Amino acid sequence: MTLTGMGKHIRVLEQAGLVITEKIGRVRTCKLGQRKLEEEAAWIEAYRQLWAARYDELDNVLEELKQKEYANGNVSEQ
Repeated sequence: MTLTGMGKHIRVLEQAGLVITEKIGRVRTCKLGQRKLEEEAAWIEAYRQLWAARYDELDNVLEELKQKEYANGNVSEQ
């Protein structure tokens, strides 16, 4: 990523209130903004739980299919 590209990303985060930048001389420091990341972390966690539940259900369905295939004698070797 170029320095210009990174600067654009930092400005977007700054506009969203997620980071605060401070420039002293040639050094620019970024800190978490007032919003921090609680809202975003909660949103991500809700979707993580949703997808974890869906993947668990998919695992159950695949296990049932394997058992049915095995019971019918249609086992293929890997």
